[in-house]
Amino acid sequence: MTMKANAEIGPEPGARRRWSWGKRIVLATSLVALVALLCAGGAAYATYDYSGEYAGRILPGSVIGGIDVSGMSAEDALAAVKASIRPKLQRKVAVRWDDRTWRTTPQKLGARSDAAAAVEAAVRASGRATFMDKARMRWLGEDLDFQNRPSITYPRQGVRGFVAGIASSVDTQPVDASMDYSTGWMTFSPDSTGRKVLIDETRAAVSKALRKGPSKVDLPVKVLDPEVTSAAFDQVLLVRIGENKLYLYENGAISRAWSVATGQPEYMTPTGTYTVTEKRYLPTWVNPAPDTWGADLPAEIPPGPGNPLGVRAINWSAPAIRFHGTEATYSLGFNASHGCVRMANEDVIELYDIIDVGTPIVSLQAGSLKPLYVTNAPDPTPVAGDEPTGADDEAGQQDDPADLPANDGEGAGATQGPSSN
Repeated sequence: MTMKANAEIGPEPGARRRWSWGKRIVLATSLVALVALLCAGGAAYATYDYSGEYAGRILPGSVIGGIDVSGMSAEDALAAVKASIRPKLQRKVAVRWDDRTWRTTPQKLGARSDAAAAVEAAVRASGRATFMDKARMRWLGEDLDFQNRPSITYPRQGVRGFVAGIASSVDTQPVDASMDYSTGWMTFSPDSTGRKVLIDETRAAVSKALRKGPSKVDLPVKVLDPEVTSAAFDQVLLVRIGENKLYLYENGAISRAWSVATGQPEYMTPTGTYTVTEKRYLPTWVNPAPDTWGADLPAEIPPGPGNPLGVRAINWSAPAIRFHGTEATYSLGFNASHGCVRMANEDVIELYDIIDVGTPIVSLQAGSLKPLYVTNAPDPTPVAGDEPTGADDEAGQQDDPADLPANDGEGAGATQGPSSN
């Protein structure tokens, strides 16, 4: 300190200056703190204001299925996401077959999206953001970085029901060709193929079309063939007992008719449906009962005049019954045989030449019988005991070769079992 003349005491000049600088430092610090406080308050206010702006809304940086839902309410976000998914749910799929088309969409078959769950997840993610998260978003430009892709569920049951409905309208069973003789004459019903939708292949194709790829599906259908086709009845023989005529149907219509002799009342020609099992060229007759009624007859009669079977024999699937030639042409038109169907030799040759083994035979009663009994007729063999034996019964259709032995037109036919009349 210094002493003034008037004895006043004052501060030293250096000390005054030091006090001024201290105040300045305090003041500056206070001002900085005040500014920081004001800035922090402003930032906080701005952050709170930012939070208020997004109250009830999804924070920035939220994308669902490629749709930016930032700033949207949950309702608006759901509407936007559903709109983006709608084309997939309403994708038109067409299944085609012949001139028919069945149309559907994934939505009709029960497909659903989880868009609502995806939006709820975005709302929850926004709700979990802290004050500091929002501050960084407000001041540093950061965002929520939420990504979600909604999925679509395609229930199998919908596809199964859709395909089953198609199959029920397409599937048909094959129909066998058939013949009917209830009127005494032949009528024929043609065969038809069936159809069956290949279920597994169709389901797979429809499921793929619902999701992606071609929207048009060609229906896979299998053709079902009938077991009996119309070809089985290209030729059918009809024997009308009583009328005593034989008719040949070809392609559903009568093409030829012959007068025949059928069985006497005691030896009726069997009725029903049969087939031609064998064609015999110049058959040999073998005595079927040499110890009883055939005791006075030769053991066999070779082909030629006097042979009870004539020049051809055509065996039925009925035991010991056949079409065969005869020299007893006076018996034609009557019930005169012992069960077989006699024909004039020229007629049986014609029949032999135009039919095949396997040709159906229908035998039925048509009118009253016309019995004819003639003693010593050259047709002595009754049906009873006429059971064919030997290789000739297994030979199927016989050839007409000129190189066969003249006395045995059937090769092993000499051992052929007995013929009928």
